Amino acid sequence: MNCLESIVKYLIYIANIIFLVCGILIIVLGSLMIGNIGDFSSFEDAININTLPIIIIILGCIIFVISFFGCCGAIRENSCCMTMYAVFMFILFCLQVALVVWVFVQRAEFLKAMSDLVDTAWKENNTANGHPMNALQIGFKCCGKTDYRDYTSAGVAVPVSCCGSLDATSCPASIYETKPGCKTEFVDFWATNTNIIRYAGIAVAAIELAVFTIACCLASSMRNSRRN
Repeated sequence: MNCLESIVKYLIYIANIIFLVCGILIIVLGSLMIGNIGDFSSFEDAININTLPIIIIILGCIIFVISFFGCCGAIRENSCCMTMYAVFMFILFCLQVALVVWVFVQRAEFLKAMSDLVDTAWKENNTANGHPMNALQIGFKCCGKTDYRDYTSAGVAVPVSCCGSLDATSCPASIYETKPGCKTEFVDFWATNTNIIRYAGIAVAAIELAVFTIACCLASSMRNSRRN
């Protein structure tokens, strides 16, 4: 293997170390999203909100596994492993592009659905549905649909969950009056994360395409070296 091929090999190796880290970070992002959603996901109408974080976690796991193949193929100079890596990288690139395109196309509709979900949680905030507003108010440090006045206007006491816990015996006005509304916080949460997905996704997809091209060239070079 000549000097240029050796440089390419180690560039592939370094790129895959970066992808390994990216895979872990993506898994962490998806896990944090699910963690923030918390008990609210048990609300019957909120089941679908876990779909996007789960897809992100699966994508992170796939990136991690494929990067491991790339590292092994580059260091061991195994043309078969490198070819498999190139194929998997192309599949991953297609999946990533599909996710990014979906987020770009459906983002406005998705955010509207998340806004409507808070409206539904407010309307169905009762014992039979497990008081979904409590989970929202604790998870997103908010109070009411727009603010605490939603409760006072409805003639009900402001719940202790507006102070961030169900264990408190009371919730002082000095705390809940400063809390933002849950609709704003919930929609902003998804707006921020979908922005991360679409813009970071474009950057990662571009790198994946470049790495796929280089991996194909390297795999071909490895096969030619073995023949010679």
